[in-house]
Amino acid sequence: MRKTYIPKLDDLLGGGILDGVSIMFCAYPGVDCEAFGYQMLNGRVEEGDPAFIFTNVAEPETIQYEFNSYGWDLESFLKNEKVFFVDGSSSFIGAPSTSKYHINDYSKVEDTILKAIEEVPNGIAVINNLSVIIDYLDNGNTLNIIQKWNEKAKENETTLVYIFTEWDYSKELVNKIKESMDCVVDLKTIEERVIIGQGFMVANSSWTEPISTMVLFFVVQPGGVKVYVPKILVTGPYNSGKSSFVKSISTKSVSVDRKAMSAFPTTIAMDIGHVDYKGFLADVFGTPGQERFDLILDVLSKEAVGSFIIVDSTAPQTFARAKEMIRKTRAEAIPKVIIANKQDLPDALSPDEIREKMKLNKDIPIIPTIITEKKGITEALDALLELLYGD
Repeated sequence: MRKTYIPKLDDLLGGGILDGVSIMFCAYPGVDCEAFGYQMLNGRVEEGDPAFIFTNVAEPETIQYEFNSYGWDLESFLKNEKVFFVDGSSSFIGAPSTSKYHINDYSKVEDTILKAIEEVPNGIAVINNLSVIIDYLDNGNTLNIIQKWNEKAKENETTLVYIFTEWDYSKELVNKIKESMDCVVDLKTIEERVIIGQGFMVANSSWTEPISTMVLFFVVQPGGVKVYVPKILVTGPYNSGKSSFVKSISTKSVSVDRKAMSAFPTTIAMDIGHVDYKGFLADVFGTPGQERFDLILDVLSKEAVGSFIIVDSTAPQTFARAKEMIRKTRAEAIPKVIIANKQDLPDALSPDEIREKMKLNKDIPIIPTIITEKKGITEALDALLELLYGD
């Protein structure tokens, strides 16, 4: 199996993709889609595979600029002849082309791509964008060309990645295009009253029964396609280490603190952090621990998809409060991880002892941590991602 280099996609496809298959990213208009193909190509070329990009949406120089913005060094790949372009754009805007192949007549696109496929055995090619080909050719010709390209790719064990924007084409044509692919990944907007995000889902696959999970994603620069976790809640009793935990797991964070009369800073509103970890992006919201701020719990807990419950391992008298906060934040209904903090202090209870005292089920992970030393932080993130996405 080959990696797709798209976070979570390999899992949805049973481990990855087979050699010589065709995969189409079918995007609604306005959804980021090019990065999916470019990210797959970049990962494969870094492994040493040959590749080409057919572009009819922008000149090759623009594609290079996009790769740079994602942090991928396409220029070196081109210089070392690991990648070449089939330029189907420049001649149509009157610009010169220095690409290995260029197209100025769409009646030649079929043969040009067939020749290019032969030059990247066991490699990968990105066709961006199939919609433009449909616009230049009639529907029957396009379907015929796709069939020939896919057959050649199978013979050559070349992965063909199609980028397709689903404009207002007939349903019959769209269905026939999808049926001609080994795998189709739909890219859609997630909407309620307004568009709240973008998601991808495997619509079909010829080699496995795909998992019908919609995965939220962002395309970020640098970084490319990343899985988005909309909201992770961090809560727990006063002085258990919530603010420190949010800061430890976040690439960026803000705390709203003030000095109390005892001169110890305490959170009076919330901690906000942003996590960028193993291809996942998440926004993190930490709650105050004191009972007088419980009204904030209800606000912050809405729409949370996962939670960390921080407990002070040396203060079992606060465990009842921790369970109360789990109930108040509705964390009983979402994946949660218990963070057993302050494991370096005398009389700290072990995770098993905490589980017994809090009467927690065995399927709730309890991660021993020393947040001030950032020990156990990655284990905590891994545990929650495992619960959320099986990673």
